[in-house]
Amino acid sequence: MKTSNVFIIILSISISGMLFATNLSLKKEYDKIDLDDVFKNYVSVSSEDYTVLSISGSNGYPIEIVQKDTNAIKVLRSRLEHFKSVVKNDTLFIEFTGANISMQKSFLSTTPSGIIIYKNNLAGIIATNTHQRVSGFETEHFTLNLKGYSHVELQNCTVQTLSIAMENKSHLQFVEHNLADSIALKMTNTSVANLTDVAFKKMHPVLSDSVTLVLSKEVFKNLLKN
Repeated sequence: MKTSNVFIIILSISISGMLFATNLSLKKEYDKIDLDDVFKNYVSVSSEDYTVLSISGSNGYPIEIVQKDTNAIKVLRSRLEHFKSVVKNDTLFIEFTGANISMQKSFLSTTPSGIIIYKNNLAGIIATNTHQRVSGFETEHFTLNLKGYSHVELQNCTVQTLSIAMENKSHLQFVEHNLADSIALKMTNTSVANLTDVAFKKMHPVLSDSVTLVLSKEVFKNLLKN
């Protein structure tokens, strides 16, 4: 047998062995993945303690913020390079860059959450051009500050005093059941607030420019009593 043929045979065997070893290694890593784990596509990110969230960037991926006993931040693995964070004083600043989508598409979005934040105690959120889904918070005082093309959904929250400031083309929507003793609502520019799913005792609205309020019959009657 020619030397060249022997060399080709040896090379083929070596390559086959390397491919087999690589496939075996990949299979072992795959077997480690819990396919039932809802966070299998997320990476945990550490952070110093904070009580205020300031999130800026884009609204292409919704950001889920939920009250939990334990604190955690998880970032979608494919979006990790678009995530930056730093804590200054008592505020966690998050920059989450990417493409923006229209407000209509944001409402109908089925895109997975780009960031999932669990926090046991949160005093407020500052949103700039981002889409937040905030749920389950029970607290005495809570502040929302919406700027740019921000879209915030508030779901199943109970707050004694809720302070809201909206500007530019930001949009706020209450979802399902929300309760508040007192709401201070300041709106400017062309911001939109949908108040159909919130019950309150008192509301103090300060409205200017070309803002839009969406009210249910019950909320409208309640607003007239204030």
